[in-house]
Amino acid sequence: MDQIIDPDLQAIRYAVTVAEHLSFRRAAETLKIRQPALSRRIRRLEETIGASLFERYPRGLRLTHAGRMFVRDARYVLMLLDRALDRADHSGRAETGQLTLGFFPSLVSGRLRDVLEQFRHRSPGILVETMEGSPVDQLEWLRTRRIDAGVLAGGFEARDLERLPLWEERIFAALPQNHELATAQTLTWQDLRHEQWLVRTFESGAVVYNFLIARIAIDGHFPGTSLHLTSRENILGLVGAGYGITIVPETLTGLNYSGVVFRPIAGEGSTLPISVAWLAANDNPALRRFLSLLRQARSAGPT
Repeated sequence: MDQIIDPDLQAIRYAVTVAEHLSFRRAAETLKIRQPALSRRIRRLEETIGASLFERYPRGLRLTHAGRMFVRDARYVLMLLDRALDRADHSGRAETGQLTLGFFPSLVSGRLRDVLEQFRHRSPGILVETMEGSPVDQLEWLRTRRIDAGVLAGGFEARDLERLPLWEERIFAALPQNHELATAQTLTWQDLRHEQWLVRTFESGAVVYNFLIARIAIDGHFPGTSLHLTSRENILGLVGAGYGITIVPETLTGLNYSGVVFRPIAGEGSTLPISVAWLAANDNPALRRFLSLLRQARSAGPT
């Protein structure tokens, strides 16, 4: 096996500079070092690699055959090294990279959308990808590293994950516009006990159903529900058609749905806690920058 050598990286850079000037004096002036020191570094480099790089003459230098090949390859290697260092530097400062974010609240409006807008302005070189899913989905995605962070609604227990409570999101009832309660300014859970509820047959639908049970089921009375294998937008379409009512976070009230009105629910249990979770071992610099922005948004309070 050939002997592995470990040349001086700075001396390689010096050799490339000397090759550009073919003069130790001019190269030393460019590098801002003393000429004898430069000459010694090049000599040690030649001894390390076992070949002369320059033929020395009273009036200058000339590259040897080995020197021409060495300098050609050294320029290419140094270019790749500089590129790698630059990329690592930008990535380490979260100027470039990728962030994969799970979420459950809507991105139509609200504080999470505002944070994402700020993140885009502050870190335009970071590619952000999103995956919408229930808290159950997101906890699994976090553990399998499919996402870097999950913004989840409601409470959850996950001792293997880091968690940061963010804010409370108001809950609204979505009603047909001709519903008798549509004229009310605010509603209570008791106002909605006997309504027909529309629920999705997804994990998020189970979250909504359990949420309703905790607030409306009293003395063995459970809310009437119909299950639908469809999107949240189509649930609101059914509300507009008069098939029943549903609940939505405030972020979804930023859009107009035909035949639907949104009314805030007042009293205890009328807000939804929002948290962010992530793996402590995740060292993605983009994640750290995003968490920092979330902490700022949390401390700033409602906007």
